[in-house]
Amino acid sequence: MSKEFGKGHPYFGQEAVFTTKHEKLPLIAPPFSQLINLKITQCNEDTDQLGTFSGEVERKLPPLETAIKKAKLGMDQLGVSLGLASEGSIGPDAEVGFFNSDVEYLVFVDDSRDLVISEVFRSFDIRAGSLVSEPGDEISIFLEKVDFPNHKLIVTANSGSKISPIKGIGTIDELESAIRLNAKNSNDGKVLIQSDLRAHCSPSRRKNIAHVAQLLATRISKQCTMCMAPGWGRIDYERGLECITCGEYKPLAIKREILGCISCDHREEGELIREFLDPAQCDFCNP
Repeated sequence: MSKEFGKGHPYFGQEAVFTTKHEKLPLIAPPFSQLINLKITQCNEDTDQLGTFSGEVERKLPPLETAIKKAKLGMDQLGVSLGLASEGSIGPDAEVGFFNSDVEYLVFVDDSRDLVISEVFRSFDIRAGSLVSEPGDEISIFLEKVDFPNHKLIVTANSGSKISPIKGIGTIDELESAIRLNAKNSNDGKVLIQSDLRAHCSPSRRKNIAHVAQLLATRISKQCTMCMAPGWGRIDYERGLECITCGEYKPLAIKREILGCISCDHREEGELIREFLDPAQCDFCNP
């Protein structure tokens, strides 16, 4: 059992920096303020240097490592020891490939304690899509699918240079102008229209970022009873269940959460998720 937040918490009343240029601070700050009284300021460092959704800058690190590097950019800029940053990965889901998913990573870096505390949230509630088009094409069905103009768009040349995409498109006039301009610059006369997945242009992504912020703030608010380090939470699962119908044992089926500390080896059993495997998830009963 962890120790809950209070004035003895190491981050009570402390200050941290959140590195972003895409208006994420209002999504991140509230649960940290409410749960651990952490004061968060924003650093507008150019995080696009670590990769962009539109592809003109390739992301060279995995999402979690990218988020850590983002956090350190702001920490170095402002000279503070506590920092946060987020990174999203959006596209065909790794497990269910025919659906898009949004996997949001949020990290908290504490240089003074040499700690990195992180959470991840995977959601299928994301509006994302792309379409190759040319001036004059009927694209209303696509626009409805991607929830335009509530979710904004990016237009680039379909063939040739994609160095200067037009981003943040939020009106039909802007969209038509961007299509005409980029079609002229495209080797094949066509454009690529895609969702602008930057946080300030994607309401569905903003909701997911707010959710992962709640998860991380809750985790940081809990301290290990053995070493008192913040960041107590789920670190693994206990696996192995029998199917309630056929009785076959499935070694990879998740049974319960394993809770643990990120600083020491203390572990405890967490919530029992299920005692038996549902036949709908059994590859013998439901091949």
